[in-house]
Amino acid sequence: MKKLLFITKDTDPNNQNFLKEISQIFSGYISIEFFCSKISDASHMKPDIKDVDIILSTNPYTLSDVRRFIGEDTKIIMLDFTFRKDLIEALQTFPPGTEALVCSKYYSDAHQMAYGLYEAGADNLNLYINYQGNQNMVGKNMDIAIISHDTSAIPDYIDTFFDLGSLHVSLSTIMDIATVADVMCDDLEIRIIRHCSSLCLPSGHASYFFNNSPIANMQLRTITNCIDYGVLILNNEFQVISCNNQFKKMHNMDIKDNLLHVDINDIPAMTQYVPILKEKAEFQNQLIESRGSKKFFLLSKEKINKNENDYNIYMVLFKDITKIHALEDSFRNQITKKGYTAKYTFDNIIHADQKTQEVIDRSKKLAKIDKTTLIVGESGTGKELFAHSIHNASSRSTFPFIALNCATIPANLLESELFGYEEGAFTGARKGGKTGLLQAANKGTIFLDEIGEIPLEIQAKLLRVLEEKEIMKVGGDEIIKIDVRVIAATNRDLKKLVAEGTFRLDLYYRLNTITINVPPLRERPDDILPLIHAFMESEGGSNIPIADDLMNFLLQYKWEGNIRELKNCIEYMSSICSHRMELPDLPEYLYDEYKKGFYKGGDADRELPLADNSEERRTIKSVLTIIRDFSPGRRKLLTHLRSESYDISEYQLRNLLSDLRSKDYIRYGKGRAGCKITMKGEEFLDSIG
Repeated sequence: MKKLLFITKDTDPNNQNFLKEISQIFSGYISIEFFCSKISDASHMKPDIKDVDIILSTNPYTLSDVRRFIGEDTKIIMLDFTFRKDLIEALQTFPPGTEALVCSKYYSDAHQMAYGLYEAGADNLNLYINYQGNQNMVGKNMDIAIISHDTSAIPDYIDTFFDLGSLHVSLSTIMDIATVADVMCDDLEIRIIRHCSSLCLPSGHASYFFNNSPIANMQLRTITNCIDYGVLILNNEFQVISCNNQFKKMHNMDIKDNLLHVDINDIPAMTQYVPILKEKAEFQNQLIESRGSKKFFLLSKEKINKNENDYNIYMVLFKDITKIHALEDSFRNQITKKGYTAKYTFDNIIHADQKTQEVIDRSKKLAKIDKTTLIVGESGTGKELFAHSIHNASSRSTFPFIALNCATIPANLLESELFGYEEGAFTGARKGGKTGLLQAANKGTIFLDEIGEIPLEIQAKLLRVLEEKEIMKVGGDEIIKIDVRVIAATNRDLKKLVAEGTFRLDLYYRLNTITINVPPLRERPDDILPLIHAFMESEGGSNIPIADDLMNFLLQYKWEGNIRELKNCIEYMSSICSHRMELPDLPEYLYDEYKKGFYKGGDADRELPLADNSEERRTIKSVLTIIRDFSPGRRKLLTHLRSESYDISEYQLRNLLSDLRSKDYIRYGKGRAGCKITMKGEEFLDSIG
């Protein structure tokens, strides 16, 4: 029986786990001894160390402590470790570009962990390493720290960490040991498969296994049987070189069936896939429904001997997602029934104003950043519409979207609504307790409207949600981990509330990381007209004409209630008018505003100011001249005027154009045709020349 000496620098949990795994796998095949340089002096090692067949070392520095005692024929293997698949999948959910600091006691361990994470597929992270005594990373802005058990390795300046748990001996190390010891057999293969079933396995370099070496073929078989994909390896003639048991099970074959050198055309279960496998050189994750088994597969094909031009070897992967597909359908149905869905997208935001377009463009970019977002704007500006749209444009779009108006729920009920409660938590608590909205929104988004109305005591608990991603139900003692994006909205000045002592400063800064400002309707006047048309259409009044003076009033009114006020106004008039909308059809309070003189433009009887040398006379003359010469749109017209040193706002120009149009001095062209001067306008321009 061959002898293996496992040497380490210390006896930390990972080294203890490595020893346990090696001992379990090779029990009965290899004699295993252990040496730790931290607790033993190498000079007192047994004299028979020279007779050891294999040295397994975790660290090159540890190896140097015993190198002079090692025999000439002893094979040295540096231990390579890997990670659990589920933990790597969790890391892959972090947004691309996340700054992560890999922390360990020793430089070599930190370096190997970082390299291993990239190899395992965590390429969404920007990885840096930190180790005991390292000063290079002090003060660097990092999103998370990544550790393996040792929280003491986390620098003080990083609040969030991800624990990889125990590291595990990699398949490559196990195969190296088995090869050197020459102990590979069916029983050991089963042990290795059992060990590797939940671990990340090496990718690429598959052509290494096609060298007709029995041990290499056994390694290939071990790898492919460890994964939950169906694996089919084909040569240049589309004959089977190798396939794993999972492939046979997926396609209802007997595991004992020998498919070696069989053409895929001669495999009945493969008939459906032959065209795509032969047509496309390489592809990834193509969804296919199996006609025979009614299963859903993600099908991938990749050339694995990249350096060969004349002869191709392909790996075909089948991932059975039938259960996932069914669960997703069921999940979508459930959240739809509960109303936990976002109803709107950015395409639903009716607009024509450039300011609104800029907010939409910014929101689309921020939707991809999976962080807490604050939407600020006056009441009625459409903040909830933006929240829905952000969720639907994010990576969480297939998961729940739950909206809660914090101002409408009494303070004594808000906590239980957000966090849920346990059975018997308070008088009236229903049997079995209740799941809170934060937990119900797991993996998705919760929209907290009117966030400024949340009581201080609940603000503290909400802060913990944002920082730790944890909740505790009312009356409960169990910490529940959640993964939810929070979008908050407010029409109040949170900074002012902080100064007044009604809003926590730490929560304010946590919310204020990503902010979207939705301007009021009066600052985006170009949106008013398309909104009017949209609201009229929704009310079935799209064919009802609107009097010019009424339209001018609607376009010039300040709309302090923003889109909501405009919508209510149009809905009211649509309900009482069937032929033509006139000024008296306005809601009473708006008609009163008109009569008070709020409205100054659009009156056909009002004379334009034509006093000699008046500033307004000069402006009118310039406007008509520019329109006559260039037929510009309003924005180009504004640019012309400002280039000529006219101090005029967009709002003032809109009023002036309305006046000129009401006098039939100009007409608005269709589409992008711009403004046109009329014959009457030409005569008027000549008269004031």
